[in-house]
Amino acid sequence: MSRPSFPVNRLKTKLAAGQPVAGSFLFTGEPALVEIMGYAGLDFVVIDTEHTPNDSLQVQHLVRAAELAGITPVVRVLANCSACILRALDVGAQALLIPQINSAAEAEAAVRAAKYGPQGERGMAGIVRAARYGFVPLGEYIQAANENTMVIVQVESMAAVHNLDAILTVDGVDAVFIGPADLSQSMGLTGQFENSEFRRTVHDVIDRAKAAGVRVGIFCAKAAEARYWREAGADMLAVGTDTMLFAAAVRDLVKDLG
Repeated sequence: MSRPSFPVNRLKTKLAAGQPVAGSFLFTGEPALVEIMGYAGLDFVVIDTEHTPNDSLQVQHLVRAAELAGITPVVRVLANCSACILRALDVGAQALLIPQINSAAEAEAAVRAAKYGPQGERGMAGIVRAARYGFVPLGEYIQAANENTMVIVQVESMAAVHNLDAILTVDGVDAVFIGPADLSQSMGLTGQFENSEFRRTVHDVIDRAKAAGVRVGIFCAKAAEARYWREAGADMLAVGTDTMLFAAAVRDLVKDLG
């Protein structure tokens, strides 16, 4: 009988090696698009459950597709709640994107929910998909889960910016991820992503994270924007969504057809 193995978290490996990574968000819940992203060479896909109707069963199918295509599945959970985090991890998410983290205490709660003891308080179930349905020893699974699972917290408000230094010290936070839309709204500059004050704030977040030795990511609508923030020091670039990429391709097709 063959023994199941755990997938390598390529996102974590590359970031640990100091290499920049690129990916995209998935809103539609279509596994074929996850496979396409992987085969095209992206490093990660963010399976969104905050702004989409994707449920745990759908997320499980999407994670399977990611593993098949060699792309790291990151799940953005609905909220910073232990049940949301548990469901994403039990179906095989290799990384979590936690929205609306505004303090060190909130970041600590996310880490506790994501890690098994003694590092955290994640609910124990050794027969779920992530544990290969019990076909590997429980201790081996727990060790692999704690070592490989990434916790990425979103910085998307001025409260988070003010508390960033404390957030960056939280043990178990692998990266911070800037959410430009909510951050700009928090600043009273909704959607003004080229505004000088907004850009100064994002540069400040990147610089402080780098100084603390914490990886930093950001959502970018287009490749040119991603290149700008990569040159500014961002490590993890999430460029667009599946719906945005498809819409752009269809618009170009209609234009080319005349």
